[in-house]
Parts: sequence; C-alpha cells; structure tokens
Amino acid sequence: MRKTNSANTILLLGVVLSFICSFFLRNILLGVIVFIVSFGFVMYKQRAAFLASSAASAYKKGQIEKSFMLYEKAIQLEGCPGMVKILYAYRLISEGKINEGAKILGTLSYDTMDDNERLNYNATNALSIWKQGGLHRAIEIYEALLNDKDSILIYETLGYLLICAKNYKKALEFNLKAFEFNNTSERIKCNLATSYYYAGHEKEAVKLYKELIADYANFPEPYYYYALILQGCEKYKGALKYFNMALEKKFSHIYTLTEEDIQCKLKEVGGHIGA
Repeated sequence: MRKTNSANTILLLGVVLSFICSFFLRNILLGVIVFIVSFGFVMYKQRAAFLASSAASAYKKGQIEKSFMLYEKAIQLEGCPGMVKILYAYRLISEGKINEGAKILGTLSYDTMDDNERLNYNATNALSIWKQGGLHRAIEIYEALLNDKDSILIYETLGYLLICAKNYKKALEFNLKAFEFNNTSERIKCNLATSYYYAGHEKEAVKLYKELIADYANFPEPYYYYALILQGCEKYKGALKYFNMALEKKFSHIYTLTEEDIQCKLKEVGGHIGA
C-alpha cells in the first residue's frame, strides 16, 4: 500500500507538471512528454502489482498453472509487495503445494510488515505449520491472533482446526461464538453445523446444512455431511444424490475432505442400493 501511494503521488505530480507546461508555459509537447514519462515510471514501478492482479484473476477462473506462473514473475521483481507473496503462499498451500508455500513465507521480513501483513502472514504460516503436522501449534497461533483482532478469517479457520483436533465440545462452543460474530459466513455456518454433527445434535446440524445447500455453497462439506446423515438414516438414494453433489464442488487442500473420501462413501451407498 505504501508503494502504491508513492507511485500515485508521482503520477499526480506528473499530471500537475504536465498541466503547468501546457497551460502556463504554452508548451503542449513538453507537457505530453512529462505526462508520458511520469505514467511510464508509475507503470514500471507497479509491474508486480499488475502481474499479481492478473494472477488473481486467472486463479478465480480456475487457471491455476497460469496464475502461479504470473505470481512467480511478480515475486521475482524488486519491490514486490509483501501481501502479494503472502497471498501466493496461501494459494500454493490451498493447492497442496505446502513446501513451496512455506519457502515463499520464509523469504519475508516480519520486521518490515504492517499490521495487516503480519495478520495474514501469521494466519498463512499457521496453515503451513498445520499441514506439516503441527495442528496444535497452528491452533495456538490462531488463538493468539484472535486475542489481538477479531477477523472472519480467524474465526473460520480456528473453528475448523478445533474440529480437526476432535475437541468437539470446545469446537461447538467456539463456533457458536463465531456464528454470533458473523452469521453470514458460509464457512462459519458449516463449522457450526459440523460441530453440532460431531456433538450428536443432528437436528441442528441438518437445519444449517440445508440452509447452506439452499444457498448453493460452492464447497463440498455441507453436501457430504448431509449425505452422511441421510446414509445413517438408511436414506441411501438421498445420500447418493448429495455425495454426487459434493463431488461437483470446489475442493481445497486447506480442508481435509477429499474426493477419494466421497468416492469411498459412494461405493458404500451404492452397495446398499444395489443389494
């Protein structure tokens, strides 16, 4: 952000000088040259930001390889913003490239980060630690972050990590608190539903899963867990439907549910239907 503000200041100064040259000095050509030079300088200084923007756009379109190629070009440039590197590391981890993400995080200087960069760095680094086997350490980091600042990202991730730790009582208490903090986050709602599920409160879980499904949640967990509940009630055709719907959603290596997990359940359910 500081580099962007500096570049904007230079561009504004160039516009002012261009106006002075054109209006007061009556030299339109000189004014145009001043503006072009100023604009070109700003474009040069903002190359990393432009590449990162293109990378983010490609990622949202599902063009993962193209996105990562653009991110690689961006982080090689001098003055690449720290947030670009942090976001790239997060997306690498999301795609299962844990070591690559951790390596990029290791190139960052914590002392030069602003508060927002530190929050995102710590959150992403905690994910890296979790994926390398440090679940309880990751929970400690997120709990410390939450003490410093309320954030939807922290509530979403910490609520999920507590479920992964199988501390279902604490997970339910925390995710109820998270839902009070923000009841529009689909991830928080799903965490609460899953906490209810593991705590044995299926009625409450079903209500929330149905809401997520009605809102076309684009991640597989609501469909998967709702299918599990239907399977447990021996409603195998319904379970088959929702397991298949889960497979159509976007999977992320940030979360533990895999396509293989669902394929195994499909075989189980298919066996009951075919029997």
